[in-house]
Amino acid sequence: MAIGVLVVYLLARSAYRVLLHPLHDVPGPTLCKITRMPWWIVNYKGDQVPWLRGLHAKYGPVVRYGPNDLSYGTGEAWKSVFGYEKGRPENPKDNNTFIPPIGGVRHMITAEQEQHTRFRRIFSPAFSERALKQQEPLIRKYVHQLVRYLDQTAGDQVNLVDLLNFTTFDIMGDLTFGQPLGLLDNIGYTPWIASTFKSLRVLGIMQFIVYYPIVHTVFNWLEPKFVTDMKMEFFNHTQERVDQRLARGSQQPDIWNLVAPSDAKGDEVLTLKEMYANAELLMTAGTETTASSLSGLFYLLLTHPAIMEAARKEVRSSFKSADDISMEGLANLKHPRRPPSLPPVGQGIPRVAPKGGNVVLGKWVPEGTTLLVHHTSVYRSPAGWKDPDRFDPERWLPDGPESAKYRGDRRDWHQPFSYGPRNCLGQNLAWHEMRLIAAHLLYHFDVELCDKETGDWLDTKCWLVWDRKPLICRVTPVAR
Repeated sequence: MAIGVLVVYLLARSAYRVLLHPLHDVPGPTLCKITRMPWWIVNYKGDQVPWLRGLHAKYGPVVRYGPNDLSYGTGEAWKSVFGYEKGRPENPKDNNTFIPPIGGVRHMITAEQEQHTRFRRIFSPAFSERALKQQEPLIRKYVHQLVRYLDQTAGDQVNLVDLLNFTTFDIMGDLTFGQPLGLLDNIGYTPWIASTFKSLRVLGIMQFIVYYPIVHTVFNWLEPKFVTDMKMEFFNHTQERVDQRLARGSQQPDIWNLVAPSDAKGDEVLTLKEMYANAELLMTAGTETTASSLSGLFYLLLTHPAIMEAARKEVRSSFKSADDISMEGLANLKHPRRPPSLPPVGQGIPRVAPKGGNVVLGKWVPEGTTLLVHHTSVYRSPAGWKDPDRFDPERWLPDGPESAKYRGDRRDWHQPFSYGPRNCLGQNLAWHEMRLIAAHLLYHFDVELCDKETGDWLDTKCWLVWDRKPLICRVTPVAR
């Protein structure tokens, strides 16, 4: 009897979701309208980027990929999903995307609107143009260390992915903790950083667990020790490093010298737990994403020799010496100013419709609906771009004869750092960091791709961020 009742219930629910649900008329696979399981499977496997892109190619710019889940493959959705309009409720972050914080305090990305506004106001001075000019010598120090290592290993095969990771982690470690992590010194990952990459592989499972309250409750009772240890290792290491930095003090223009923990009256601005949470964010959002974009850029340059040669020629002819390569000087060049070759986050970070629902692209969606603007689908959409799968940096040049064929491109669709009042606060730091690293590598070295038989390097798994394959290169110093 009980089984029969359950079967009837499931059939009735399935029929409702397909025929009567408020989103019933949004195109998508029938199975996805009934259950979220297809999404969970591809999310676990790291295949959600090509899967969603395939759905958009088949069903159009708006796809229902779960019973209460919409994906947008058009840049028209940026403002509607992420923007702010007076009198219109914000679509808050979908915190089911993130693992609940160990310290019980959310960081800037996952904080509620009022708390996010407060965090952004406090941290903005640390990412201003004035702050970046102060931080430039620190960034250049690690870029020069990378160049010295490549000089010493001239002719050897190196994994450019790892070296770019070492550089970005050391830079952000110094900015966040007042000291480097020593990755470039040892040319290897510390156990702490290695555990960060391992945690990405289980992100799909953890998102599944967090999404269903009953499953989450049971998991908290039965959580395996290795999962607990993995989460605690990262948090404890971050806490320890922040405590050391605050106790030691620093004269450098790092984050905490530019973001004071108290105001002029001595009133507390950031609690220690808030500092721990946001330091953890800086060490995840400000490292892997920058290295991913640089890795993708160099893969595309290495597989497009004419574009590589044009970039090298411009950088080498624009600076008399490496000491002249600066943030200010690079801002005026064509090639280093072009956008990253990969969206730092392949699928995007979803929002959720607020209480009472909201209107997105002219259609009302009920509260609780997941709203995902799918980066890769937007950036590869024929509706927004001419030859969207073609790597051609000329599309980003100011209007002129070189870029005339791309005049119809919707450049406003390109939002790799998200959109609206919650866009990435550190994007200027990321831009300057990428330009400095890329320009120095192009200025100092000829880079050759060694393993050309591995297929498309860009065809890789994605668990929120890209699981990049090795990029084995031979680097030869340029004779001067």
